[in-house]
Amino acid sequence: MRNLEIQQILRWIVTAIVLMVAVVLLSVVLKVAGFLLHYAIKGLVVLLMLAVVVRLIGALQKRG
Repeated sequence: MRNLEIQQILRWIVTAIVLMVAVVLLSVVLKVAGFLLHYAIKGLVVLLMLAVVVRLIGALQKRG
C-alpha cells in the first residue's frame, strides 16, 4: 500500500516537471516568434514603401 502511494506521488512529480518544461519551451518559442515578428513587420513596411515608389515611377513614366 505504501509503495503504491510513493509511486503515485512520483507520477505527480514527473507530470509537474514535464508540464514545467513544456511551459518553458512554449515561452522560448513565443519570445523568438515575437522577436522575429518585430523584424518581419519592419520588412513588410519597407516592401510596402518600395512597392508604392515603384508604382509612382511607373505612373510617371506612363504619363510622360
